[in-house]
Amino acid sequence: MNLIEVQPVKFSFFEKPPASSMTQAFVYTNEDSNFLVVKNGDRISRSDLRAGKYTKVYIVNMSTLNFQYENEVPSQDRGRQFLVDLSIDYKVVDPISLIQQGAGEIVTYIKKKIPYWLEEITCDYPISEAKRVKRHIEDLHEHSSMVAGLKQVGVAVTDINVLVKQSTHDQEHDREFRKIDQEYELEQHRREKKLNNASFLANEIQDAIEAGNLIKAVLIAEENEDARSIVKNRIQNEERFRIEVQEQVRNILLDPAVDEVEAKEQIEKIRAYFPHDPIGREKNEPQENHYDDPLDELRNIYQTTKGE
Repeated sequence: MNLIEVQPVKFSFFEKPPASSMTQAFVYTNEDSNFLVVKNGDRISRSDLRAGKYTKVYIVNMSTLNFQYENEVPSQDRGRQFLVDLSIDYKVVDPISLIQQGAGEIVTYIKKKIPYWLEEITCDYPISEAKRVKRHIEDLHEHSSMVAGLKQVGVAVTDINVLVKQSTHDQEHDREFRKIDQEYELEQHRREKKLNNASFLANEIQDAIEAGNLIKAVLIAEENEDARSIVKNRIQNEERFRIEVQEQVRNILLDPAVDEVEAKEQIEKIRAYFPHDPIGREKNEPQENHYDDPLDELRNIYQTTKGE
């Protein structure tokens, strides 16, 4: 967008020269390069126009304009960039300087300078300090090389609004890290719940063992694989415990009040803990010299007791 429009001066005895406004100024010039600025609603008189021998008039846009810029700029961290979304409000404050410098196409100047100006700031900050970069740009824009250059051509920056965040690639990078953290947190939670449940069952099993109710301990252990392994190892490694379990099974089989189906189910659960070593076998007895499974004998006793 060009801020300057040039027209020849037309003198008329019957028409007044055009009036300026708050957003449009007139700069009259003659062959001696003398300048006269008319702005803020004023109008040059016909007599002044003739006396100054003005031949050209520059129509200058004095309104506040906006420039938008969004791009990635380097940070202090190698290979990582800030994404800067910048909005600059600017206006002409010195029309004569603008004309003398031929800076009507000021947007071209801003586009050229702004990447260098931003990099002067961002390259001093690590990627984690996006908020500090934002404050730096907002607080120190009046002292930047770009703003100083604009002042030289009669343009002032009236406001700067900026958003600074990590580049698109870095945002995706951080999302992947967060996803890994969330998966780890879920796994930790699952492990904690599993341990709490196992601890609760272990306490119940211990209470049942201390109360002498070994069958209950075995049945509780069925609810949790870890607890089951603990009970299974204890049964297999402690002969006294094995004998007590066998005795309680015998009592179940000899109890006329116990249903046969229920008794068989409990027997099978107990047998699951002794896949290679029947209950009642002597601890040091060689594998090839084994007796019949005592549970088979107990089952026969049960059937005899029931009158079968």
